[in-house]
Amino acid sequence: MKLHQLDLNLLLAFDALMTQRNVTRAARQCFISQPAMSHALNRMRQFFEDPLLVRSATGMQPTGRAQALHQTVRQALELLEQELGREDSFVPATSNRRFVISTTDYVECVLIPPLIRRLQAEAPGIRIEIEILRDRLPEQALANGEVDLVLGFDEYMEVPGSLCTETWLTEPLAGLVAREHPRVGEKIPLAQLTELPHVFHSPLGTRESIVDTWLASQGLKRSISVNSQSYMSAAAIVSQSDHLLVLPHKVATMLAAALPLKTVALPEDLPAYHLNCVWHPLHDRQPALQWLRGLLRSLI
Repeated sequence: MKLHQLDLNLLLAFDALMTQRNVTRAARQCFISQPAMSHALNRMRQFFEDPLLVRSATGMQPTGRAQALHQTVRQALELLEQELGREDSFVPATSNRRFVISTTDYVECVLIPPLIRRLQAEAPGIRIEIEILRDRLPEQALANGEVDLVLGFDEYMEVPGSLCTETWLTEPLAGLVAREHPRVGEKIPLAQLTELPHVFHSPLGTRESIVDTWLASQGLKRSISVNSQSYMSAAAIVSQSDHLLVLPHKVATMLAAALPLKTVALPEDLPAYHLNCVWHPLHDRQPALQWLRGLLRSLI
């Protein structure tokens, strides 16, 4: 099977069929007639010696060969589209570009506010859309441009080697307790860290963090009474109880200024968080994304 034997226009038809799972809609996407799309599908079936898409009660279903083939075809088409539509320059002051950042509430609290202030002064037409990072890295969305950057702690992300990544920040941990907590001073020793009840901030719904891993290496375990996916709700609980909340130092300082809370030092051996920026190599040289990465890096 040789590439020169394949009409490359069929790859566009194949991508449309895999996306739409319907011959009529795929034909409309490619601006051809339905019979022409059906003919293209038959030619591809002969070339690849595989049914590729099979009719079912819920629409056309791809075969295993089609699914594997589509991933490669889509990447090749995206690379061509990127090169053909590549920006020769990017002028932030006049751009109305929308950037999508997948991230955690830490970045929303700490990094996005100063970013918006800078954009108002330097690039008022640019829009920022935040998508909360879930338990899986949005690798496909990074590839097809639906998400421009991912910003998150390495604790929450396993980054494939195929993606570009930089560590931008090492963030130490701090404790947060009620301002009038009767048993906690300026620093929490290790024994008290395991004794106090904890509110566990878990933005991705996980049940352990680097704190628990580190304690386990010491043969210790903490007592988690409450799991919360929101910094604000976790801090509100702590402000009205005798619980302890362990979280990155910058957020702890912000919350202590907004609620009746105080920050306390933790054992020095506790590990720190590492904030990573992740993007797809397909878009590595895109001027707009190079500018955004540079701006965010300077703010950090």
